[in-house]
Amino acid sequence: MAVAARRAGRVRPAEAMREAAVEPRVMTPGRLLAGGGLLATAVISLLVNAFTDPAAATNDKTFMPVVMLLVAAAGLLAPLLVRPVARLLAVPLARLRGAGGLVVAAGALASTRRTAATAAPVLVTVALAATLLGGAALTDATGAATRTAPVRAAHLVLPTGTAGLDRQLVERLRAVPEADVTTAAETVLYTLEGEGTQLIRRTAEAVDPAALTRTLAVPVTAGSLPGLRDDTIAVSPTWELGLGERVTLWRADGGRVSLTVVALLGAGAPADAYVTPANAPAALPSAAYVVPRPSGVPGSGSAGLAAALRDAAAGHNARVVTRDVWAAEVAEGKASAGRLGLLAVLAIMLGYTVITMIGTLLMAAPDRAAEHGALRLLGATRAQLVRYAAGEALLVVAVGVLLAAAVTALGLLGLYAALLRLSGPVPFDVPWEAVAGVTALCGALAVAAAVVPASRVRGAAIPR
Repeated sequence: MAVAARRAGRVRPAEAMREAAVEPRVMTPGRLLAGGGLLATAVISLLVNAFTDPAAATNDKTFMPVVMLLVAAAGLLAPLLVRPVARLLAVPLARLRGAGGLVVAAGALASTRRTAATAAPVLVTVALAATLLGGAALTDATGAATRTAPVRAAHLVLPTGTAGLDRQLVERLRAVPEADVTTAAETVLYTLEGEGTQLIRRTAEAVDPAALTRTLAVPVTAGSLPGLRDDTIAVSPTWELGLGERVTLWRADGGRVSLTVVALLGAGAPADAYVTPANAPAALPSAAYVVPRPSGVPGSGSAGLAAALRDAAAGHNARVVTRDVWAAEVAEGKASAGRLGLLAVLAIMLGYTVITMIGTLLMAAPDRAAEHGALRLLGATRAQLVRYAAGEALLVVAVGVLLAAAVTALGLLGLYAALLRLSGPVPFDVPWEAVAGVTALCGALAVAAAVVPASRVRGAAIPR
């Protein structure tokens, strides 16, 4: 008895309260099984996309479900992960002066379920924001690389409006002695599918097949582009056609044609299909690719060629740019195209975070009142109690952010592995400013929702 009494007497009051509040069981077998199953499914899906169908990874309909599986798995497994993550984050807190760091860490560890419930909306919001924005940046970079990498031209002549390059300008460009000019005209083709009841709109480029290979390195998996004629077509895998198949199409001018597939384009092709200009008679060139050729004219280098092209384009609503400038413009255009939609999705997620996080913290406030009242009775001032509530809220947010970082890293690495097989190395650029803004907002909301109830706790008695 003396030994037991001595052992019990060595336990400090705060430690006894902390141990009494610890939840003995944080995970049910069903939740553990569901979370592990979702995680395994997500990882297997990432591997399948990366090694068997990398092109599918660039499709949001394929990538987003995998991200949702990862987020759901992390949310289900959060109670199991919260305690080790919180212990890791509590290490620097224990080195702070005073008991504040110990109390903050103990509060988060004592109620794992509450910590997991509060960290879950942070996990979902930050993980989806980082994965969406980072994935969009990766796919945009891949799309830009796919569009620009095959181009061998040193200069491009582009229209300043939407009408295209007029034919007189094309003739003037081709009259430049040191310029080998190839034009490409964007057009649309229509196929009849769904048992002849659905008209499908497809984009294509009308090019001169003889000059195409001089300015563009178009990947081909079967057939050959030199076989492109007025009665043939080169298509990408999205057309789901085989080499030698004949397809009935309607041109942009309404004319009906029957073309034979002579080439199947690779995954990195800059266009979805190629036809000859005869199948786009009304389409004006949307770009002119210029490859320099020796002319023997003094001063005809790159600067001289650019000057000659600008002189030819003067007065024709066109501009001359280098390939590097054009590639940068394409990358920026792709990044801007999906930015508005992502911001709308982020706004919805932030709304979810506001409702869920504040609701969780406010519902837990009555239960926390007894704990806060006990701290007041132990000698904590109101300012110390407020700092404790803010510190615990920030620790919980940090737990959610760390779990979100793991989900984001896994999702983006899987996407990057797939994109690496499509276009080679691309910039791994995550928009950290936006992610940091979302994280800061989560932290501010958590602190506000935790501090307001804590600041109203009285120290005269422990609330029942």
